[in-house]
Amino acid sequence: MNANLQGTYHKRPRQNRDTQIAVVPSSEKYLGQMEMCHQQAYGYTLDSNASDVDGEALTADKFRQHLAIFPQGQFMALDKATNRVVGLTVSMRVNLNAHDAAKSWAELTNDG
Repeated sequence: MNANLQGTYHKRPRQNRDTQIAVVPSSEKYLGQMEMCHQQAYGYTLDSNASDVDGEALTADKFRQHLAIFPQGQFMALDKATNRVVGLTVSMRVNLNAHDAAKSWAELTNDG
């Protein structure tokens, strides 16, 4: 080990395979559950009759688009016992100018 790095590196144990929750790449198979997980996390519901969905709301269609554009950056936490999505990440890679950082997620992603 490099003497300059000594003491700054801490090995973390890998997750035990016996755990009930697995972090796996997101999949189109779970789009509906991903939508519901996002709604529960942020405390909103989507009215299926509403013609204008809030730009910050992530729908199954928006998750599908994320998977098409940047599949390597999408992950979910799956409860293996129930096959339910219990968490997720949403990632994107962009080059930002300083003024772009002030924009909302909806503006940066053209509504998702």
